[in-house]
Amino acid sequence: MTDTIIRYKPNGERDYVLEHYEREKAENLAQIKSHSLVKILGLSVYALVHLLFLPFRHGYGKQYLWALFILFFVAPVLLFGGAFLYAMCLHPQAFLTHWEAFAGTHPAAASWTWLLRDASQWVGEMK
Repeated sequence: MTDTIIRYKPNGERDYVLEHYEREKAENLAQIKSHSLVKILGLSVYALVHLLFLPFRHGYGKQYLWALFILFFVAPVLLFGGAFLYAMCLHPQAFLTHWEAFAGTHPAAASWTWLLRDASQWVGEMK
């Protein structure tokens, strides 16, 4: 239970509404603090936020933001582009077969089939 809360209005009368509100607020806060799971999650979130903002505290915020930009926007494009080129160069016929199966089941993809077919044949001829 929380301590006794007594509040008064500016005219000197006791303010029972404010007392009730503050008592409920204190009880809810005490109940939330008593849960160990909330404590564990709160500490883990605090630790994560502390680590994420550590570069900003030491003056490396701009570099950190660039690293995040590269990690989330540039790296996936490079990875998928590299995987596409790897599949096109090393296994053009297998890639073309998979693409034609995809285009057969997805009619909207048929507009790109000619480009991929020609590109994979061109790469296959280069080998």
